[in-house]
Amino acid sequence: MSANEGKQFEEDWKGSYAKTPYFYMRLRDGAKWIQGQGASFTPENPCDAIQHTMPFLWLLELKSTKGASVSFYPNTPWKKPKEAKGQVMIKANQVRELIEAAAYDGIIAGFVINFRERELRSKTVPAVTYFIHIHDFTEYAVATGKSSISQADCEKIGVLIPHQRKVKHFRYDITHFIESAVLTYIKQGYIKTESLKALKDWVSFLLSDSEVETSA
Repeated sequence: MSANEGKQFEEDWKGSYAKTPYFYMRLRDGAKWIQGQGASFTPENPCDAIQHTMPFLWLLELKSTKGASVSFYPNTPWKKPKEAKGQVMIKANQVRELIEAAAYDGIIAGFVINFRERELRSKTVPAVTYFIHIHDFTEYAVATGKSSISQADCEKIGVLIPHQRKVKHFRYDITHFIESAVLTYIKQGYIKTESLKALKDWVSFLLSDSEVETSA
């Protein structure tokens, strides 16, 4: 991935929240730490960014590619094989962190995968972006045994994120993305209806209690 194009996607994605009521934060990359005997390491963030859309907290890992697919370790993408050579776009620690986060009620975790426009000999493939829930990603990786996910695969298992192309930037329809994803994950059982009902009861209690205090 071109660093400049990848950063531009991140900036365009962030800019798409400007006119929405949703909280969005891009997590800063960790600074290098120095250990004894001159050894060093760089702490890794669990994801690229977080967003909050009442009542859900989202952990988002952003990926952008000019290619036809996004790579990862096959079969067990949360574990780097000992014999693995070269780099993959979706790293094992990213998969592990998202899996762990998604185990909690109210957290939605996954990948925002952006396929940039590509010029082929016979046609131009337009840019397109999807959100892939971590549960759908791991299920896909284990079931297929593949080491990458293509645009066609993302279309099958992901949530399409519409966009508009401005003169120099893209703007993504965050509201459509959130609404479509939440409805999809309620149907799939990733968002538990009993948790939503409990939340509704709690909010009703807070409102009724607040009304009592106000009248008093």
